[in-house]
Amino acid sequence: MNYNMYVFIIQILIIITLIVVAIFLMKLTVASRYERRIKKYTIDCIYDSSASYFDRANYVYLKIRSELSTRLKHIKIFNKYSLKYEKYTDKTKIIPEEPMDYISLKIIAGLVFLVVVVVSDVLRYKQITFLQLLVSFLFGFFIPDLFLIAKKKLMEITVRNDILKAVIIMNNAFKSGRSTMQAIKIVSEELKGPICNEFKKMYIDLTFGLSLEDVFARFAKRVNIPEVKYITTSLTILNKTGGNIVKVFSSIERSFFNSRKMDEELKSLTASARAIHKILVSLPIVLYALIFFLNPTYFVPMFQSPIGILIVFIILILYVTYILIVKKIMNIKE
Repeated sequence: MNYNMYVFIIQILIIITLIVVAIFLMKLTVASRYERRIKKYTIDCIYDSSASYFDRANYVYLKIRSELSTRLKHIKIFNKYSLKYEKYTDKTKIIPEEPMDYISLKIIAGLVFLVVVVVSDVLRYKQITFLQLLVSFLFGFFIPDLFLIAKKKLMEITVRNDILKAVIIMNNAFKSGRSTMQAIKIVSEELKGPICNEFKKMYIDLTFGLSLEDVFARFAKRVNIPEVKYITTSLTILNKTGGNIVKVFSSIERSFFNSRKMDEELKSLTASARAIHKILVSLPIVLYALIFFLNPTYFVPMFQSPIGILIVFIILILYVTYILIVKKIMNIKE
């Protein structure tokens, strides 16, 4: 059998596997649709010891991650490197997270990318180089950082949107004679999402004997938003000079409400300008994609001569400069 026959057999096996997987997913979708349809007429079983494939895979992943984290804890350089991931841990979960778990996740992701590249090259009978293996492992190793940064950014935005609700609940709790710990616990029970997890962490810190000032300082360090820093500063001044905490939180509530109202007004006033900015930014990319789809060789001559490459480089500089300048103009300092 020659090389082409081997490739043809591998392609046939891959196609058959994909067809089988597609049929299985279609059957699973139809079954789940029927299940949702008749579920309201049935009684759920109290004890269900069966585990889904996802639960089993998740259990295997957690077991591998736990064993890897245990081994990495004995290495000093990994212990020092894991400290930067302390801000991403969530102590309120049933299975508490440790900073070393994120290092294990990064190593597992790097190995997965490494295996995918090796299998791909073996199936295509391509030579595997050390540089290719190194790049694929590093790519997988740093991919989780992007998700963690995006997750943290989304969490900060959500906390900033919900912090006014938390202040209102705490202020009402203080007016009814509740203590600070009780007010924080009420917020963690009433609200949902990242703000709930953060107040649970604050409640745990208070139960371990940390001062209110330190608890809010740790909260401000985790979320890094101006509103929480303002609350932390106000509580620090209150603890040092004394005063009525109800009046302080009433003032904070009014300040946050006025700030939120001003932000909404600024968004409404700059909505058209921001829409035009997004359209002008996306228009060159859309036009390039459209022309490339209609004629893939249209831009090839520009990359085959030094003058064309220079023109592309100048266009990219002007494009990035335009984005930065317009963003700077539209940015309104608080």
